[in-house]
Amino acid sequence: MRRLVKIILALAVAAALVWVLKGKAPKQEEISLAQTNVEAANELATAYAEGRDTLLFHSQEIDEKQVYHLLQAQDPYYSALSAASFEDGSLQLTYEVPRRKEQEQGLAAARQAGAQAAAEQTSITGKLKEIHDALIRSCVYEETGEERVQMAAGAAEDGTAVCAGYARAFSAMCDGAGIDAYYVEDDDMTHAWNAVRLYGETYFIDCTYDDPVPDQGQRVGDAYFMLTADEMRESHTWDEQLYEDFLDSQYPENFEYIQRMQDLQLADPALRAADTDKDAEQKELDALNQTLGTTLAKSVVYTNEDGEEACMTRGELYRLGYEALWDDVDGRHRIEDLIDSYIVPLIPARKMGF
Repeated sequence: MRRLVKIILALAVAAALVWVLKGKAPKQEEISLAQTNVEAANELATAYAEGRDTLLFHSQEIDEKQVYHLLQAQDPYYSALSAASFEDGSLQLTYEVPRRKEQEQGLAAARQAGAQAAAEQTSITGKLKEIHDALIRSCVYEETGEERVQMAAGAAEDGTAVCAGYARAFSAMCDGAGIDAYYVEDDDMTHAWNAVRLYGETYFIDCTYDDPVPDQGQRVGDAYFMLTADEMRESHTWDEQLYEDFLDSQYPENFEYIQRMQDLQLADPALRAADTDKDAEQKELDALNQTLGTTLAKSVVYTNEDGEEACMTRGELYRLGYEALWDDVDGRHRIEDLIDSYIVPLIPARKMGF
């Protein structure tokens, strides 16, 4: 049975008051040059982290509701967004996080729980499943009218939450386990769940729908674990293009190779999407060359097409490493020797088509 709970936000975008102001010009640091909703949300989240809660946008393409969806996606706080429009068509957005200290405590508890739940797993999917199961076993779906059921704190500390609390807690638990996971909600903000990118594909996880009602203790469903968009669309509706554009902005192109190599236990499991475009270290290249028994490159530093010195990124390094696993060596793929010597686990390799 579907369960939809209205996410009540004091200053929610759907009910935010929009008013016209003629006030003095804002400070230069409060003006954003963002042209898209994804850019606007990313800039506002960054500004908030730096201690500024308000930005002014001149682009007519900025929509406060979509920006709010994307702030929710990347920032697991129960929050609010207020909007003010000016006569020149510009839009001022103010991001607020009520009861922040209380929320931070709940998020910290969720991160710790996620790290513990995933500790024995080596594959990304295995970690996600353990976190999914741990959250469901420790939380009961209940509408109490209290704000905490919409926070990660409700799920992680009280063991009581609605869909928003489940989804925020899941995002934080994944963060604690070193996995990037994001909050997704429908247009009316009546239901929330999570999205992850694995090997370049988007998958959805709805812990709320997998938790039986009435509660059945340790019983955990899995009908809504790692669903594709086509599968999820049968029971959920959301702004698919908005979230795909957002996920594109969060997951660099080569991150899928890092994920594949992590599952093959050939890359540091602590690497995140944000590490993809960072410079690789020579010791990483040397270790991978030795493990693979080949030379991907002699140095991470090289001369680019413009004749300038450049450094290989981690994404490029692990893309080269993954591609080298397919190389034929004496009539079989290089990875087969790594499987035979127990360097690479058999099952993940077979799942990847080796």
